Amino acid sequence: FFFFNDTATTEIYTLSLHDALPIYCLFSLLYPIAFASVIGAFLGMPIEAVVMIMSFIAVRKFSGGYHADSFYKCLIISSIVIMTMLQISNYINNNLLFNVIYIASSILLMIFSPIDSANKRLDNDDKRFCKKITILIVVVLFIIVELQWIAGYRYYTKFIESGVMLAEILQLLAIFNLKYDRK
Repeated sequence: FFFFNDTATTEIYTLSLHDALPIYCLFSLLYPIAFASVIGAFLGMPIEAVVMIMSFIAVRKFSGGYHADSFYKCLIISSIVIMTMLQISNYINNNLLFNVIYIASSILLMIFSPIDSANKRLDNDDKRFCKKITILIVVVLFIIVELQWIAGYRYYTKFIESGVMLAEILQLLAIFNLKYDRK
């Protein structure tokens, strides 16, 4: 707890928090992109990593899902998941099974979103808003994938799809954890 004796100090502290918010928001967006880029560069796939993480971030921001309970655990899990998903996406053909999993993931995201977490509780208005935005983002990404597919630019579509699948995997993990914790 912070105790302030004068109003000027309180106003300076409040102003500092207000000024820091945009920097925090920018950092929370750029950090995963930079982190995925480094992993992607290590694997020789920096553009693919950015494409995957951008679709993941877009969906994940509003859909919710599993959150690690520490920064280091998050870092380790994220590293493994990003490397694994990039490798799977790189070596798998964008075939019927892959697309069925992508479509199923998209549908499940629209059904289950948003997932409430201990770190970010949502009231009913927030839940309705996040659900609408998640559905919008999933539909827009689906349209982008389909337009790229039709235009013959198929290579990067599987990385967009992978980002959406990752978001759904983390939702399913959160749902499983909630059900497991209640037992």
